[in-house]
Amino acid sequence: MKNWLDEYAVWQTGSSLIEIIVATGVLALVLTALVAGMTVSLRTSAEAKYRSQAIKRGQEAMEVFRRERTLLGWDVFSGQFSSGSTYCLQELPAPKTSFAVGQCTSAQSLAVSGIDLYRQAVVAVDNTNPTDPQVKVVVSVTWDSGQGERGVDLTQVFRQWN
Repeated sequence: MKNWLDEYAVWQTGSSLIEIIVATGVLALVLTALVAGMTVSLRTSAEAKYRSQAIKRGQEAMEVFRRERTLLGWDVFSGQFSSGSTYCLQELPAPKTSFAVGQCTSAQSLAVSGIDLYRQAVVAVDNTNPTDPQVKVVVSVTWDSGQGERGVDLTQVFRQWN
């Protein structure tokens, strides 16, 4: 016949095994959450890096338009664009005459930080108000993040000034 101490020792052994299983399960959940959090953090960091590079490349393109506006003067600057035209801006700095007309093709990408960026501008000329003519430039920089196309747009409205 067993005494109560033997039964208590068997119960303690079973209890320790349950505690180990529960602790292992909790540890597995915590580690899974940490790995998921790190994955999201790395993806967000990469997206921020690509977005930063895209903004930088968009600002470069906008600077070319500002330069052209200053160097050419208003009449030449506003007269060289047809309203609604799209220009691929693969190489910069460049005068407007070297802009490729039309949407960028896959061969016209900018390889930056291991990803292909596509930079293009849509130019809209508005001469409806002769006292306030405008040229609106929207520079778009896009890239494929692996989870779909991403992009940034920069807009500048140029006005005639003397």
